[in-house]
Amino acid sequence: MTMLHNAKAVQVWLDQLGIDNVVVISPHLDDAVYSVAGFLSAARDRTEVITLFTEALPGQSEDWAHQAGFPDSRSEHLARRQEDVVAMNQLGCRFQHLGFRSGEATGDSVSQIVKVLEHAQPNGLYHTLMLLPAGAGGPAPRSQLWRLALRCIRRPSGVIPHSEHVQTRDLFWHVLAGRRARIGFYAELPYAWAHSDKQLQQHLLSSLGCRTKRMEHRPNLEDKIELVELYRSQLVPIFGQKPGYRRRVLTRNECIFVVESLTL
Repeated sequence: MTMLHNAKAVQVWLDQLGIDNVVVISPHLDDAVYSVAGFLSAARDRTEVITLFTEALPGQSEDWAHQAGFPDSRSEHLARRQEDVVAMNQLGCRFQHLGFRSGEATGDSVSQIVKVLEHAQPNGLYHTLMLLPAGAGGPAPRSQLWRLALRCIRRPSGVIPHSEHVQTRDLFWHVLAGRRARIGFYAELPYAWAHSDKQLQQHLLSSLGCRTKRMEHRPNLEDKIELVELYRSQLVPIFGQKPGYRRRVLTRNECIFVVESLTL
């Protein structure tokens, strides 16, 4: 495991890997910042965030939009896109909103996205690190003993699993694995609190057959909180009313798993 304590260490680490560009694939309009805001800030000059699911699905349940204070999902997604623009501009990263609705992403559409990224670089994706969600939004252990232990130590437990994290990971992995690409995964907050890093690495091995090396980055907590709070519409539904709980969730080190065969 490699620990990177500051922005300079992140830059040196990327240079040692021969990485000129970083592309972070974010399932939704806040996942990249929640999960790796410090890393994004450290590598802003060479990083682009590409968000897959950015639009409301007609006819979908409006429950989450109502929890976030909106009359419907369409107005919620509009606000979230605007929040993401503000956050990306503050970070200084390039970014794209791909405009997919839930259920619309396919292997063919992801192949087209990857081809565009390949053609944008003179050496394809060999000097680009593609960072995919690790799938922490998938199922987590939920035994009564586990929940009691978390409650006793006041440790965050993550939120309800979201299948689109795993779907995004798998779609991009299956397209990229057959190319000369550099691939890594990032642990998604707040979901990652429901898993240990070792569990996530084992899950990547059992699900995708890839061994990974772990890199942890310790972001400046106050800077990260400031960026996360730019996503105002999602703060209470995801982090609750209490700022103290929000701080505990965001103290988890940012964690990236790089596929071993691609780190040489």
